[in-house]
Amino acid sequence: MEPFWAEGSRVWLRENGQHYPSTVHSCAEGVVVFRTDYGQVFTYKQSTITHQKVTAMHQASVETVEDMAALVDLHEGSIMHNLFQRYQQDKIYTYIGSIVASVNPYKTIPGLYDRTTVEQYSRHHLGEISPHIFAVANECYRCLWKRHDNQCILISGESGAGKTESTKLILKFLSAMSQHSLELSCKEKTSCVEQAILESSPIMEAFGNAKTVYNNNSSRFGKFIQLNICQKGNIQGGRIVDYLLEKNRVVRQNPGERNYHIFYALLAGIEEEKEAFYLSVPENYHYLNQSECIADKTINDADSFREVIMAMQVMQFTKEEVHDVLRLLAGILHLGNIEFITAGGAQVSFKTALGRSAELLGLDSTRLSEALTQRSMILRGEEILTPLSIQQAIDSRDSMAMALYSQCFAWVIKKINSRIRGKDDFKSIGILDIFGFENFEVNRFEQFNINYANEKLQEYFNKHIFSLEQLEYCREGLIWEDIDWTDNGECLDLIEKKLGLLALTNEESHFPQATDSTLLGKLHAQHSNNPFYVKPRVAVHNFGVKHYAGEVQYDVRGFLEKNRDTFRDDLLNLLRESRLDFIYDLFELVSSRNNQDTLKCGSKHRKPTVSLQFKESLHSLMATLNSSNPFFVRCIKPNMQKMPDQFDQTVVLNQLCYSGMLETVRIRRAGFPVRRPFQDFYKRYKVLMRNLTLPEDLNGKCAILLHLYDSTSTEWQLGKNKVFLRESLEHKLEKQREVEVTKAAMTIRAHILGHMARKQYRKVLHCVVVIQKNYRAFLLRRAFLRLKKAAIVFQKQRRGQTARRVYRQLLEAKRRKEEEGRERQRLEAERLAQQAEEERKQQELAARQEAQKEAELKQELEKQKENKQVEEILRLEKEIEDLQRMKEQQELSLTEASLQRLQQLRDEELSRLEDEACRAAQEFLESLNFDEIDECVRNIERSLSVGSGYSSERGELTGNPCSEKPNFNFSQPYPEEEVDEGFDADDDAFKDSPNLSEHSHSDQRTSGIRTSDDSSEEDPYMNDTVVPASPVASNAMLIPSSHDSLSLHNSSSGESTYCMPENVSCRPQNSVELISADGDYDYDQDDYEDGAITSGSSVTFSNSHSSQWSPDYRCSVGTYNSSGAYRFSSEGAQSSFEDSEEDFDSRFDTDDELSYRRDSVYSCVSLPYFHSFLYMKGGLMNTWKRRWCVLKDETFLWFRSKQEALKQGWLHKKGGGSSTLSRRNWKKRWFVLRQSRLMYFENDGEEKLKGTIDVRTAKEIVDNTGKENGIDLIMADRIYHLIAESPEDASQWFSVLSQVHASTEQEIREMHDEQANPQNAVGTLDVGLIDSVCASDNPDRPNSFVIITANRVLHCNADTPEEMHHWITLLQRSKGDTRVEGQEFIVRGWLHKEVKNSPKMSSLKLKKRWFVLTHNSLDYYKSSEKNALKLGTLVLNSLCSVVPPDEKIFKETDDPVS
Repeated sequence: MEPFWAEGSRVWLRENGQHYPSTVHSCAEGVVVFRTDYGQVFTYKQSTITHQKVTAMHQASVETVEDMAALVDLHEGSIMHNLFQRYQQDKIYTYIGSIVASVNPYKTIPGLYDRTTVEQYSRHHLGEISPHIFAVANECYRCLWKRHDNQCILISGESGAGKTESTKLILKFLSAMSQHSLELSCKEKTSCVEQAILESSPIMEAFGNAKTVYNNNSSRFGKFIQLNICQKGNIQGGRIVDYLLEKNRVVRQNPGERNYHIFYALLAGIEEEKEAFYLSVPENYHYLNQSECIADKTINDADSFREVIMAMQVMQFTKEEVHDVLRLLAGILHLGNIEFITAGGAQVSFKTALGRSAELLGLDSTRLSEALTQRSMILRGEEILTPLSIQQAIDSRDSMAMALYSQCFAWVIKKINSRIRGKDDFKSIGILDIFGFENFEVNRFEQFNINYANEKLQEYFNKHIFSLEQLEYCREGLIWEDIDWTDNGECLDLIEKKLGLLALTNEESHFPQATDSTLLGKLHAQHSNNPFYVKPRVAVHNFGVKHYAGEVQYDVRGFLEKNRDTFRDDLLNLLRESRLDFIYDLFELVSSRNNQDTLKCGSKHRKPTVSLQFKESLHSLMATLNSSNPFFVRCIKPNMQKMPDQFDQTVVLNQLCYSGMLETVRIRRAGFPVRRPFQDFYKRYKVLMRNLTLPEDLNGKCAILLHLYDSTSTEWQLGKNKVFLRESLEHKLEKQREVEVTKAAMTIRAHILGHMARKQYRKVLHCVVVIQKNYRAFLLRRAFLRLKKAAIVFQKQRRGQTARRVYRQLLEAKRRKEEEGRERQRLEAERLAQQAEEERKQQELAARQEAQKEAELKQELEKQKENKQVEEILRLEKEIEDLQRMKEQQELSLTEASLQRLQQLRDEELSRLEDEACRAAQEFLESLNFDEIDECVRNIERSLSVGSGYSSERGELTGNPCSEKPNFNFSQPYPEEEVDEGFDADDDAFKDSPNLSEHSHSDQRTSGIRTSDDSSEEDPYMNDTVVPASPVASNAMLIPSSHDSLSLHNSSSGESTYCMPENVSCRPQNSVELISADGDYDYDQDDYEDGAITSGSSVTFSNSHSSQWSPDYRCSVGTYNSSGAYRFSSEGAQSSFEDSEEDFDSRFDTDDELSYRRDSVYSCVSLPYFHSFLYMKGGLMNTWKRRWCVLKDETFLWFRSKQEALKQGWLHKKGGGSSTLSRRNWKKRWFVLRQSRLMYFENDGEEKLKGTIDVRTAKEIVDNTGKENGIDLIMADRIYHLIAESPEDASQWFSVLSQVHASTEQEIREMHDEQANPQNAVGTLDVGLIDSVCASDNPDRPNSFVIITANRVLHCNADTPEEMHHWITLLQRSKGDTRVEGQEFIVRGWLHKEVKNSPKMSSLKLKKRWFVLTHNSLDYYKSSEKNALKLGTLVLNSLCSVVPPDEKIFKETDDPVS
């Protein structure tokens, strides 16, 4: 027995043309038993064994090698055995030169792809450490700078061999290299583009991968990923090109396969919108349950859905876009559940699926049903509808689903490309992951195109590995033996050349009457003699092709339809009419079927078929690959069951054979894959030739360097123009070059660091010199300052001695002058004392005379006051008698029952008024303190009689601040005081006065007047309490307490006498209240000095102890006017400034007489107030407009919108502070009062807010009488000065601001609800002018009513019937109910009236007044407001005549009445 036949020997056993790695199991009795490593047992007789049958195994094959080019035993068996041994050791990667063979482990190998491994392979060249796919990616990345062209990595293999995972691993490594080049921090793990590229893989896998028989994650489309790398080495952009998506899988799957992953992930992972999309389990959908394969243990659909949604967020898909994509997918699932029945053609059997799919796709369900069951064609301008059969309807449904999914997939790829797009200014790395070779039981049009693409890639592999390489060896004159390899060129000619399979298929697709059978007949007739074409003997619908990977039988059914990829125009138009913008955008640019027709159209105008488009895209891909330097990754599938740790030698051997792995190993071992021109080689490795003696020519220089590293010349050869190297020698040269370059870099770095250190040293040395210089200067300066200080001290002492000597001399001279001056002053004082004594005597005499005159004046005033009171009482009694006579005349026309009822009411009212008058008279008499008046008179008489003691008493009075005499001048009239020539205002307006003279005769005055509850309301301020003010010493106004009364009289001659009781200033509780001129009231010091408070002959200050008055009513003034009518004012600061037109009118109007009482035009009637929104129009031809309508003060107003502000308008504003008013500081602002906030804007558009004032926090709101139309808002920190544009506007602003200032929040809200400014109204209508109000029968506008006047008709429409009836009730009030002071009015409006500025002036002035005409009088008021001041009354019986105005006056005023 020979040595290699010993038991346990490792041998190669050749059986059935294959080499099996075997072990000699036993050798006895001439029989040898061999056991293969794959578990097989062979037994041979020793005599039959030859060297061709059994050969010894080399030690390299026993121990495995990392690079199969190093195998000594070179055959398929040794290659497969090397892969098998490494596969068992979990070493799945093996080199074949620079090519990597990868065996799919179907399991996770720990630590194989972690970050440590990435960093390890990024620091080593190819071949330095164990094989890995990262090493190929690293070499490809480095070649971007070593070579002058782009790089590409081609990943090939069968379906399920691991191409997709290899692509993701290469992307992961290149992303890590990009991060390292940017030197990112640890916190920033990935950049935006790199993260987007990595996150694009889950999206593309979910939409483009599915489970097949051979692969659970099979790519059903091809993709070419191009990464743009910048000069610095980082990824700055990318692009993804997709090839031939398998659309047919959306509607149909083979047994044991699944649809695309995204459908199952959608059903398993969606939660929020599951009910909105009507989704349930996969078993309920026709497109998912055909293959009876719903779930897969290796795939977690819920996790996949969350991963896809997260990836979409990283890719910057908006929430709306994600929602639209998921909605489209749900619509496709429901579209597949639409079933059809035969009823005169195909009809939809159940509407549920149809309605849901139409809703999700934004289509009309009826239109969708018609499009699926009928074909629409346009023939000679007319639409012809043809009913479809059930199969045709199913095909229409499926074609729509495929079109929706394919367009959605294209949109997703486009969205990803827009996210990762970047600059392309350096080089790129392309990664091709295309579908692997497929051979199923039934192979259709998709498999034909997939295998055609694999043939093209195999041709590219053969061309670069075998054809081009050997051709270049021959061209360069290298010593070389040709290697035989399998060429697939003839197979490609059969497919793509003229009259090939693709050409015939495309030609037949353009014939309308062509069928799959006619296509098959043409294929048999044209290629039956081709050795690569297989014509089956039995199968009717099949033809075969002998590919490089084996023979594949194709089913021709469906070839033409899928190749045409036609989509009916009516379905396309239906999708373009979708309500969803997303679906409309998908099909906006899809070409119509009308644009491509039969052979009548030219080839340029035909729509390209699917196979033609795929062929052109493949040729474009090949052109890109040909311009790049390729790296190959050959993926191998170990078994067909997709199980780990199982190695099927038959399956692996078949892949090794058809991929040309043996030939690849041979040519890599014998060839020289590295080829560089001489100049390029010398330039790159010149750094290794520094210590060598080199010849002049480049060839000699390169040869010397190569001999230095390989003296046997087996690793390299020199051609005519290039240096040819094996990869192992190139790795040695690269490694040595890296060492030399590192040394040179270290030397350069050392010199640079030395230069920088010396530069820094010189800089530090300069700084040290500067510091020394400054410190020495500091020392010298300090010594100098010390000497200077010593010199100053010496000078100071010397100068001090000199100054003291001079001072003593000057002091002596001054003392002598002062003695002389004091002597002169003593003499002058004696002379002045004598003069003062004489003047004192003269003053005492004058004082006694003045006191005597004052006493006389006081007595005269008392007598005059008593006479006037008696006259007033007599006049009132006469008026009451006249009223009683009028009442008796009216009672004559009444019935006996009415007379009795009226008599009873009169007696009750008279009894009540008598009681009140008696009580008021008693209170008035009790309030008078006659003892104090007598005491005052006695004091005056005593002061007149005692002349010598007057000076001392006068000094005591002057020193007491409580008894200081105010300086009032009541005789002088106020400037520009107006005097009216009309009649007096009706005294009934003052019936609420608590004055004794009125209450004592109230029963007689009101006996003839009808009374009501509305006219007897109490004063709203009667329950307010008075707030005592702080006393002020000078220029003050005196207000007596509840038990004291102070009277001040003014004589006709203009002289005044002042009387003050002694006990007024003695008791604090009864002390006189003093209000300073600048305090919280309506008058200032100048008003009192100018006599603005009075215009009659006397003024009385009184306060009843039976009532409490508010702060605004602390000053109650009574006057006698020219007609003798006594008036009592209860108006305070709030109402005294309303409707002012001049400075004097800002306090009261003097149209006829002075009055401090604001009369209400509607004092005797409770007027309604109501507001709501109405639709209005002024005629039949006008349009309805929505208006805010308000019924206020018997006026119907309508506004464009609800008035939100209490008041708004233009005011002039000056900045805060108390500086002098200057026009240059005044600015016109738009003021708006809302709630208690006064806001002012730059313009009336209310766009730019300039400031806000809280009115309720103001200390005081004062009418600025020193400025025309002025208002001051006194805040805690500043004063706001405002000026209105007119006196009326100023009065309105002051009134509203004062009300807000004194009101609570609830009251302010009520003011807002009742606010309706007539100036902002679109239109107004006096209720008294309405003829009738009635409901309308407008059928288009229910709840309508009509307002009819003498000259117009208004149509109104309310929201509810109740609101309509309420408006009609309010507006239907009869004219008799519209009263002014209890009387009916005929007409009212604005008129101009002539008034005098003052009694002493004869000039007239026109003023605008509100006139109300009743049956017996013409009343005029300050304004048309409810609480307007009544200025006077013209009694119609007293008028002599009414004549037209003077023509001149009429032209000036346009006033029709005078």
